[in-house]
Amino acid sequence: MANMSLTNSIINPQNQEQLISLKVMRLSRGRLAPSSSPSLDHLDVMSLSIEKSFQFDLNHHIPLSEYLLAPMQFENIFLGETFSFLVNCINESEERVKEVAVKVELQTSSQRIQLNCGLNIPILESQSSKADVISHEVKEAGQHILVCSVTYQTEKGENLFMRKFFKFPVNKPMDVKTKLYNGEENAGFDVFLEAQIENISGMEMRLERVWMDSAPSYSSVPLQPQPLPVTLANREVLQVVFGLSSKIGAAVGEMTKIGRLDMEWKTRMGERGRLQTSHLERIVPGRGDLTLKIDSVPSSVESQKIFPLQCTLHNCCDHSLDLRLQFDPFVSPSLVFCSPSGIALGQIPPKGTSTFTLHILPVNLAFQAISGIRVLDSFSKRVYEFDDIAQIFVY
Repeated sequence: MANMSLTNSIINPQNQEQLISLKVMRLSRGRLAPSSSPSLDHLDVMSLSIEKSFQFDLNHHIPLSEYLLAPMQFENIFLGETFSFLVNCINESEERVKEVAVKVELQTSSQRIQLNCGLNIPILESQSSKADVISHEVKEAGQHILVCSVTYQTEKGENLFMRKFFKFPVNKPMDVKTKLYNGEENAGFDVFLEAQIENISGMEMRLERVWMDSAPSYSSVPLQPQPLPVTLANREVLQVVFGLSSKIGAAVGEMTKIGRLDMEWKTRMGERGRLQTSHLERIVPGRGDLTLKIDSVPSSVESQKIFPLQCTLHNCCDHSLDLRLQFDPFVSPSLVFCSPSGIALGQIPPKGTSTFTLHILPVNLAFQAISGIRVLDSFSKRVYEFDDIAQIFVY
């Protein structure tokens, strides 16, 4: 591990000369610095000597690899990473001090966190030091201030106080964009979660694991498995999709929490971290008494040629429906319904379905929206209208 001093400032409220000093250093891994082969000139005697020293007896060049170096500047601290640092208390005077106590506090824009520091020293001899390693998982992005306070007594019983501030920024390694889609009736899932995870760290990051931490009322299944772990270059994006099912029925219009998206990552040198999104919420949609689902439709069709459209009606209410299929030809004049209007679909019990096939003739080119399907319930005399249920390309 290599250490690196943090940017700091010192406050001595009593304006007295201090007998001890306090150093705070971040513990971080080394870095790989690429090396380059020496430039050689075959007409120069010195270059020939250098080339000869880099060769084997079989005239094979020695492969020059990367070197492991201690960092010479303060490295980035990422959100979700475990921040470790060394607090070293040094008695630089010619006399011993006693009752040395060090307190460490981490301040962010929203909170103050008291960190556990084990530096409570009864006696600190001249030219000696005591150190402690403190670790803290960073859970907030933005500017952080590490406040270290030291109190101690001289041999004469005089109480002295010193405080040092260490400022450092915390950046996000990943940017996560999420979208929620409500599932169709009988689709198997109530909601779908699509997440795009972008590496914004400025370096290669390795995603070790991505999973959905579902709320107690939901269960989740990954629908787009990824070959994890995967290495993401800077600004590279990984897309994941999860399907979620509700274990407990919620009222229509109710706001419910579905869970959080969790990610575990690792840098090139092995530093680990974990990110978790805030709680994702959705409003439970109302499906209505009757829904129409498209089972099969071609993406493109040829003009003046009839194509089939397979549909399924779902009775979502708590009573039976007596349905009759009708069409409104004026809503979508570019598509002509070739199936007869007024066909009886029969009675559908609660939570039941009815499947039928329509035949449609496209007469105009370009993208066309399928609209104009009407379903009449003979019991309630209500007409259910289904427009823009699908789009096809007519060529």
